[in-house]
Amino acid sequence: MMLEPFDLVLVDDSISDARIIQRALDEVGIAHRLTHYLDGASALEGLVAELQTRSGRSGRPHLTLLDLNLPGLDGLQILAAIKSDPLLRVMPVVILTTSGRDEDVSRAYALGANSYLLKPEEFARYRELILALKGFWFEFAVQPARSRSAEPPIPDPSERRSGAGDQYGEAFEKRRGRE
Repeated sequence: MMLEPFDLVLVDDSISDARIIQRALDEVGIAHRLTHYLDGASALEGLVAELQTRSGRSGRPHLTLLDLNLPGLDGLQILAAIKSDPLLRVMPVVILTTSGRDEDVSRAYALGANSYLLKPEEFARYRELILALKGFWFEFAVQPARSRSAEPPIPDPSERRSGAGDQYGEAFEKRRGRE
């Protein structure tokens, strides 16, 4: 169990949804820091700035809640940018949206979303959702170190390991080449 406050980022253009999430966090008694961004561009700028300016504190948030329907860059574009950044990619991103379209769900998981949730219609369900997220992401899931100094080196794809595992990688690459 973590001793520090739960560091959450919410990327959602709805101020009312942000207030509902804030109220749910408060009502269930979770010590937290909620950073809310109204659009994708400011979220990316803010996350990068946080990583660069935090000193003595952990660098990444514990969890990002990301809506898909955003002005400017949409949630899928933000997700792709997060998962392609060497410092941000290990940060869990949970899609929290009203879109239940199969295409959105498939694309989000293909881009590296850690989970895909539909926004609840009732406040009581928001409280349940927050408790479930807290239980999983903050009490049970083991996450990598959040500080910049603890970042693992990014593996160089040109440095392949040799051994029995290579046959599976080669078979996968051959199969991909046929599709």
